[in-house]
Amino acid sequence: MRVKDLANFEAEYDTSHEGSALQTRGRFIGKFPLYSLDKLTLDEYVVGRHDPSFCNLVESGTKAWANIQGATSFKFGIYFGRTKSDPIRKYRFTKKFGTTEKDAFAAVKAALLDIVALGAENSPDFTAIHVNPLSQMFKAKILSLYYPERFLAMCSSEHLQMMAEILGYRKDLPFSQYQNLLLETKRGDPTTRKWSEPKFMAYLYKVYVRGELGGERSIKKPRIKKHRRVDFEEMQKQAAEIGRIAEEYALKWEKERLAGARLGHLIDKIEDRRDRPGYGHDFRSHSADDEHRYIEVKCVAKLSDGYRFFLSDNEHQTSLSAEHCDGYYFYLVFFDGSRNPVELLAIVAGQLYPKAELLPSSYEVRFDRKEFEKTGQSKK
Repeated sequence: MRVKDLANFEAEYDTSHEGSALQTRGRFIGKFPLYSLDKLTLDEYVVGRHDPSFCNLVESGTKAWANIQGATSFKFGIYFGRTKSDPIRKYRFTKKFGTTEKDAFAAVKAALLDIVALGAENSPDFTAIHVNPLSQMFKAKILSLYYPERFLAMCSSEHLQMMAEILGYRKDLPFSQYQNLLLETKRGDPTTRKWSEPKFMAYLYKVYVRGELGGERSIKKPRIKKHRRVDFEEMQKQAAEIGRIAEEYALKWEKERLAGARLGHLIDKIEDRRDRPGYGHDFRSHSADDEHRYIEVKCVAKLSDGYRFFLSDNEHQTSLSAEHCDGYYFYLVFFDGSRNPVELLAIVAGQLYPKAELLPSSYEVRFDRKEFEKTGQSKK
């Protein structure tokens, strides 16, 4: 890996992607922990019945972790739904797993339990993983979700072969072994060994798979500066109605992110500072065992040309201070039309400011009335 590529990527990396990926993994392992898989029922497994199901979360619910969308739902072995030629919704399965839905699910579940058992080994049997009947992308993602320290979340056989050729791995190895070797490569580099798995994945895709740097960022600076009228009454009403909801949503999101980052032992160490505004942030959490994360939760409002939130001077100054600047995060909570939180974007303040406008919205005016009255201009 080239030092220049690493430096360029580091300068442009959007950390909000990393947080989202870790949070979705945390949500998944919280919903379907390893010890619960032997009790998994058909309807808890398939898409199309009771979402979020196991397959629903592995596919779309953890898209930020790895994208395996595109192929049909037959990749799960069994699902509930329709086909183009048959509009009736029912259980559908691939014939290699059985001739009835009961038999098919029993075979799929056995293959799933086999995969997670193989992945748990310190020295996995990559050949046994390779011949497991679950589809390649599906089992690759399952392995990465449960064992991110052993299997990188690169699931496409084409992309794994591409990376193997680029990095000089031995040809014709099982795909799961390439997932494992990529993590060894990550740990062998002094720069990437400090990165999370989602960050390393983003680097490989940007530099090698897509072959480009300088892509789109999630937040853009408005092209034309506009001075907008601020409705303070609306602002206060919004803060009163949805502020607490946003904070609780963000706290749950943060706990899931810690779980997804294999930092679950730090969940109980999250410090709630909402009743101490002098700190300049709502929660103090961790990005690593020895690295604090300062979280300021903000409700985001939609505008015609973007989004906005309100920031106090104390929060602004805290985010710029030497103590906090590297770990000060805005947790931006987006709401639907019914005022329900539906999405969270976690972004370092220092990455947001260069792409945003900071407009004054109020002033604190202090004066000594006696001094004012000496002028003879006070209203009688």
